[in-house]
This record gives sequence, C-alpha cells and structure tokens, in this order.
Amino acid sequence: MQEKFFLPTTLVVCIILFIGWQQFFYETTQREILNAELEARRLREVEREISELKARHENLSAFIAAKELELDAARNFLPTTLEEDKFIDELYRAAESCRAQIVSVQAGEAIAAENAQEQFVTVNLEADYISLLNFIREILDGERLTSLENFYAGSSEGRILSCEVTFKIFAAAP
Repeated sequence: MQEKFFLPTTLVVCIILFIGWQQFFYETTQREILNAELEARRLREVEREISELKARHENLSAFIAAKELELDAARNFLPTTLEEDKFIDELYRAAESCRAQIVSVQAGEAIAAENAQEQFVTVNLEADYISLLNFIREILDGERLTSLENFYAGSSEGRILSCEVTFKIFAAAP
C-alpha cells in the first residue's frame, strides 16, 4: 500500500518543491537579473554621454579656460561704480554713429538697491525714425547693462522726431 502512494506523493512533493523554487528563487533571481540589465543599460548610456562630451571637448583645459573667460565677462558686466560720465560719452558716440542730434542729457540721482545701484539718464534728441531705432539699439546692446525706462517721441519738422528717452544704468552694489 505504501508503494501505491509513493509515486503520487513523490510527484506532489516535486510539484510543491518546483512551485516553491520558482516563487522564491527563480522569479526573484530573474527580477535581480532584469534590474542588473537595466542598471547596466543606464550606465552604458551615461558612459556614451561622457564619451560624447569628451569628443566634443577634447581639450578640457581649453574648455575650462573659455568658461573662466565667460565668468570674468559676467563679473565685469556690472561696473563697480555707475560711471555716468562714461555712459554719457557712450551716448554721444552712439548718436554720432547713428546720425542723431543730442539736445540735452540729464543724469538723475543714484539709487542704491539691495543687489545693485541704479541711475536714470534722460536724453533729449532729434533724429529720424531709423536713426532713433539704431541709437536705442546701440545703447541697449552696449557693453554695460542698460534698460530703456521711458520713451516719448513727437514730431518736430519734416521727418525729424523730437524724442525724450530715459535709460536706467546699473552698477554693482557698494
């Protein structure tokens, strides 16, 4: 009678062992293998990106030197003082190159803010439309940080406009 139940019992035990092995060992091992493959794929992608960066910037010292020059330019973007006289000289040079006639220039009082100093400079000038636009563009694209704060244009005679333009110039905080 024991021989009669031996084969089915053995089969049931083998099936239970197989299911247990599959649940606790095989599937967890497969998940670990899949995670390892995903991590390896991610690391290969990172390695490929690093290789591309190295190929793009073969000489990293030249790249670093270029970035340091950019950083120095950014640091020097705001002068240490307002230097309104230099800005006024820049206004006259821009007016001369753009064929605009400056009638008057008035510099306001310096305003100290948290991160920077500010000053308004008002320019009265006479120019045609294109010269006026070129003048404003040249000042705003100049070497120092400048913003256009106020603008008024009225007709004078013919194609000449009588304009009042107020710029705000900036300097580093004291």
